[in-house]
Amino acid sequence: MMAKEVPGGLFITLEGPECAGKSTQGRLLARALQSEEFRVQQVREPGGTVVGEQLRGIVKHVCGPDAVCDEAELLIFEASRAQLVRKVIQPSLAAGDIVICDRFADSSVAYQGYARGLDLTLIHALNNAVVGERWPDLTFLLDLDQAAGSRRGQMRLETLFVEDRIEDESVQFHRRVREGFLRVAAENRHRFRVLDATQRIDEIHTQIMSSVTDALSTVL
Repeated sequence: MMAKEVPGGLFITLEGPECAGKSTQGRLLARALQSEEFRVQQVREPGGTVVGEQLRGIVKHVCGPDAVCDEAELLIFEASRAQLVRKVIQPSLAAGDIVICDRFADSSVAYQGYARGLDLTLIHALNNAVVGERWPDLTFLLDLDQAAGSRRGQMRLETLFVEDRIEDESVQFHRRVREGFLRVAAENRHRFRVLDATQRIDEIHTQIMSSVTDALSTVL
């Protein structure tokens, strides 16, 4: 059977604070869509390309006195995003694929803007220069408060013994991240769906699939 093509592609992003379940929901969504014969590209930020994955290691795992400064952090995320957009996202959408991205430009607004305090006008300008006209069609914000995220992080085996500069930020930082995401969602209601990340995994997946099915129905 031939794979189903989506005219112009469908671009879906998953956003949220640390440990909100974005990666899990991204995998479940990709499998569900692939089972329906859609071509799916699943990527992450920072990362998704050879260059992006190397930048990911620098921005997340170089800690201590050699860690990047706030401005360098922003520019590294934008550089990784530019590579991902040009090398993967744009070609995949042009081919009629569904692209699922774990974090995207909204994360820069929440983390480097609202949490770090960098200039929001600058961040929006950089995002627009990198993303161009092809912003996500649908963005799911998995909303989770800082205390719940911290409890989940303590139980996450894959990062238990890995130092992560951003995950290890202060309680106040992660509260500002959540507040930032909620502001971004409120300003972009046309594409955001805010979901309670404390629900069961299958409940969240059902809600995501319902919205994606509705989005597909308008283009197929």
